[in-house]
Amino acid sequence: MPAVRLSDVAKDAGVSLATASRVLNGSARVPGKAVAERVEASAAKLGYVPNAQAQALARSRSGLIGLVVHDIADPYFATIAREVQQQVFASQSQVLLTQTDRMIETEVRALRSLIAQQVDALVLVGSHRYGNESDTSISALLGGFARNGGRVVGLGQSLGVGRTIVPDNAKAAHELATSLVVEGHRRFAVVEGIAGIPSAGDRTGGFIAALTEAGIEPELNVQAGLTREGGHLLAQQIAEHLAGRPEEELPLCVFAPADVMALGALGELRRRGLDVPGRVAVAGFGGVPDGADAHPALTTIALPLHDMARQAVDWVLEAPTDDAHPTTEVHVRGDVLLRESTALSARA
Repeated sequence: MPAVRLSDVAKDAGVSLATASRVLNGSARVPGKAVAERVEASAAKLGYVPNAQAQALARSRSGLIGLVVHDIADPYFATIAREVQQQVFASQSQVLLTQTDRMIETEVRALRSLIAQQVDALVLVGSHRYGNESDTSISALLGGFARNGGRVVGLGQSLGVGRTIVPDNAKAAHELATSLVVEGHRRFAVVEGIAGIPSAGDRTGGFIAALTEAGIEPELNVQAGLTREGGHLLAQQIAEHLAGRPEEELPLCVFAPADVMALGALGELRRRGLDVPGRVAVAGFGGVPDGADAHPALTTIALPLHDMARQAVDWVLEAPTDDAHPTTEVHVRGDVLLRESTALSARA
């Protein structure tokens, strides 16, 4: 059976070839609603599938969105990526997803590849030292992409170009620490020294600032990676620190600046036989869905991850304006969620 052509659809709908093309290939110049519905009905009846190249020519865009995340195994990035995918797919565009493992060289290669595939926009999720010598290549790539008409959106940290959604990390972590002190916690362990990830530094800094205001100094400072495996290392160091100490003490409350790390620590602590929250309390940051399903459920800062992803897609897909590529930041707040992982009432 010969393939159905656009001219067949136009003939069946009783419209010109140009009108059928504008309806089915996504042109900004569309006919009236009744005509569009007639063309779409004919296309469905005949089984016509629009040609991707024709769509790109009609719209002056490829319909491809580049999404760059650090680690798709991290539920923070996975939650955002899934929401972006769903929103973009509903618009009849497609997402090209890549992960960087927080490697500058990998991110540069990924961006070059996505730009070479003529994506309409780049959405970068997460933060590192954008603008420093180590990643001037990234800044140059993003700047050139924007000057050539591409849209750039960041979630987590300003990229120096395009639009960015920035969580108020320090303020939210400050509120979390204050809430834990009000609940009765007095012993704390914090994660420091996470190189190249400003968001983690801001979160830990805000948390420690609140403790200082309360007259409390962290009992333990730990260096570990912002990953599930980093959480395992965190738990190991906590177990070593607590070895031989009386179990009657107030629990040591651990703040991990990312939920994936907190969840890794929580699981490893329980595997080592340390009661959570009776001996060790655990708090994270991010508000990933997995935190609510953990045992015990994870105390955290809940960021509006779905709203952040939807806002990013809205920016990517909005109609062009005279200032199509503004450089702006929108700040979002997180909410303190005190759950069972830090509950002092759980002590025997």
